[in-house]
Amino acid sequence: MKINRTTQALAASVLGLTLAGAGLAGPAAAADDPGTGSGIDVSVNITPTTTPGQLSMTVADNTGVSLQENGSDAAARQFTGTLPTVTVTDT
Repeated sequence: MKINRTTQALAASVLGLTLAGAGLAGPAAAADDPGTGSGIDVSVNITPTTTPGQLSMTVADNTGVSLQENGSDAAARQFTGTLPTVTVTDT
């Protein structure tokens, strides 16, 4: 079978249009598909607050923090020890 330039150009154009159409229809078709209905609704209604809130952080009583270098190497330094309890409150 002998293929001339016109046939090659026509085949390339058809292939290009097919690929372009698949690229445009693929994601849109997937987004429009409702699926099996087993999804989870993530809609949320949040009522705005009318009074200002407060963000606070407290650190439990402690005698200080002592960390010991343990397991460090050329790529990272690593320390072990005990940190006090930290409480964050957001009202």
